[in-house]
Amino acid sequence: GRVFSNGWDQQIAYTWKSSRWIMPAPYYSQHVEFPDQGFSMDILFIDSNAMDAKDPPEDSEHNMCSLKYNQNQGNDQRNAGCKDADGPEDVWSCKQWFWDFWANNTEWAKERMSESNADWQIVVTHFPCGHEPGFYRELYDLGLDLLVTGHRHDQELWAPGHARWGQELGDLYCLVTGGGGGITSEATPVENDGNWYGEAQYGFYGLGISKGEIEISSFDYTGAKVKTATLTPNTRHR
Repeated sequence: GRVFSNGWDQQIAYTWKSSRWIMPAPYYSQHVEFPDQGFSMDILFIDSNAMDAKDPPEDSEHNMCSLKYNQNQGNDQRNAGCKDADGPEDVWSCKQWFWDFWANNTEWAKERMSESNADWQIVVTHFPCGHEPGFYRELYDLGLDLLVTGHRHDQELWAPGHARWGQELGDLYCLVTGGGGGITSEATPVENDGNWYGEAQYGFYGLGISKGEIEISSFDYTGAKVKTATLTPNTRHR
């Protein structure tokens, strides 16, 4: 992102307008029961926007707090500000606001994870596998089973021991589910041209969940299954 004031409060408010849209807060949890299957799941939705909150002069194309896109914008030369929505007052307070928010978010997540009695614990967030790995290893030690992310426009199934990133997350499985690509994928979907982070572009993941296992299947843009993994419940802290 490049602008910190682009309607995030409206995304939250739309939860009470639409029967399809669910985003009641920047971070929240949902408990789900599967009575016919005999298991339950706690899903934590975490706000990781701090990863794109940097000092205002820095990296204007990948910085929500950038001077270039938050100062003197439009015909009236307006400066961005979210004080009325309890957000950052201006571009100079932006970075600290988001990192303070992340600190509150992570403490909340650790508390919720340690209290969970569900059969499965899953975390969903925007920024991809590899950001803040120490925090997610902490959640794994508290019982986290699977981390689901996005941001990069490709598919990446991170399994323990992954040759490129596996050590960063220890024994935690992680998905980058950005296969839809938005405007474009990270690279050509036809074949790996050396620029792929994961196993496919423009595809999707399927999850088969039971009380005893989660089967992850990665499908490419042709519908072919290109990678699989099977998780069993993380027994730590349970």
